[in-house]
Amino acid sequence: MIVPDLLQRRHLIRYLRVWSAGCATGEEPYSLAIALREALPTDPPWQFNILATDINRRFLERVREAVYGNWSFREMPPAVRDRYFIPENGRWRLHDEVKHDVIFAQLNLVEPTYPSPQLGILAFDLIFCRNVLIYFDDRTMQQIVQRFYDALTPGGWLVVGHAEPHIERFRQFETYNAPGTVLYLKPLQAPPFVMPSTNFPALPLPPPQSSPVLTVQLSAQAPVPAPTPSPEERLRQARVAADHGDWNAAQTYVQQVLEINPLYAPAYYLLAQIAEHHGRLEEALANYRCSLYLDSHFVIGLIEMAGVAIRLNQMDTVRHSLKQAQPVASAMCER
Repeated sequence: MIVPDLLQRRHLIRYLRVWSAGCATGEEPYSLAIALREALPTDPPWQFNILATDINRRFLERVREAVYGNWSFREMPPAVRDRYFIPENGRWRLHDEVKHDVIFAQLNLVEPTYPSPQLGILAFDLIFCRNVLIYFDDRTMQQIVQRFYDALTPGGWLVVGHAEPHIERFRQFETYNAPGTVLYLKPLQAPPFVMPSTNFPALPLPPPQSSPVLTVQLSAQAPVPAPTPSPEERLRQARVAADHGDWNAAQTYVQQVLEINPLYAPAYYLLAQIAEHHGRLEEALANYRCSLYLDSHFVIGLIEMAGVAIRLNQMDTVRHSLKQAQPVASAMCER
């Protein structure tokens, strides 16, 4: 549905802009690049640009390799895999020309620094944000969805995971049913560009480098300096305090961790455990979600979140968490 629509509407310029928001270790944007190479006409040729962003710098560093195990190809026909990947020591390395279809950059979706022409986050024909929004509270989720809407060109599409929140969160879009999901279309009559009402300064993207990974911080704040003492040491102290039942000390140590590194996923996990111990289940669920947003491969967080969701009778969250945990655990065993 999406590709035929875009081919019809963009045939005069033969160019598409795509954003993979919450790209983790690169499987989604690289798969999009391959899908577009397979689907777009070659006579006359089309061009496309894919921006892939994630909050986790460690994930962005891993995409330099673009090497994946067999689990990553469970939904890709072997013939397509063989066209775009080279076997290497039991794994598969992506061809360089496909890697160059994608530009990676760090971005925190919570911060209101986009859409932004200076950062190139504007006028997309297609935005993918799958299995990310579920980790935010309603207010934050609505703000992100609105910024996605503003970052799309009229007639642009938003694709989210099938377990994402209720359709009411996307009421500004036109909705279309597709197998296993719902697709969202920005109306053609919508204003072409809506800039965010914020005074945050925009940081320009650096010039292209030899690697497709840009380590620019797309944020209103400067990068956090190297912490001293380390967050690992403070977190160890927090765990020791929690093991001895000194919950106040544990809470204090965790807050010190977050002052050193506010994007440290294990700290939010321990905050969730402290809240769960005190019976503050909604708070625990929110902190588990934060830990998973920062590290989507944090399997124990997915399992613990499912346990809290059962107690809150939030069965959709239970099913989503356990379903997400299964492939991550399988991939870990495969390594």
